[in-house]
Amino acid sequence: MARHEVRLPQLSMGMSDAEIIDWYVEDGEEVAEGADLVEIEAEKARQVITAPQTGTVRELAGDSGDVVEVRDLLCVIETG
Repeated sequence: MARHEVRLPQLSMGMSDAEIIDWYVEDGEEVAEGADLVEIEAEKARQVITAPQTGTVRELAGDSGDVVEVRDLLCVIETG
């Protein structure tokens, strides 16, 4: 089984962190590539992070209202 880490991308030069607005998935849920995972807000702009591939979502990092740093782990997608 392969583990693929989904990390908070740096969406702009000045961005250092983002607030989790809402998760669209739950731990153990199957997702398809491109499916919405989580909505974040950074620098007053909201953005949806999508699944980089098909698999099972694991290890959701944080709840609504939590602030995560750029490159912090958001979740893991297991494949295979």
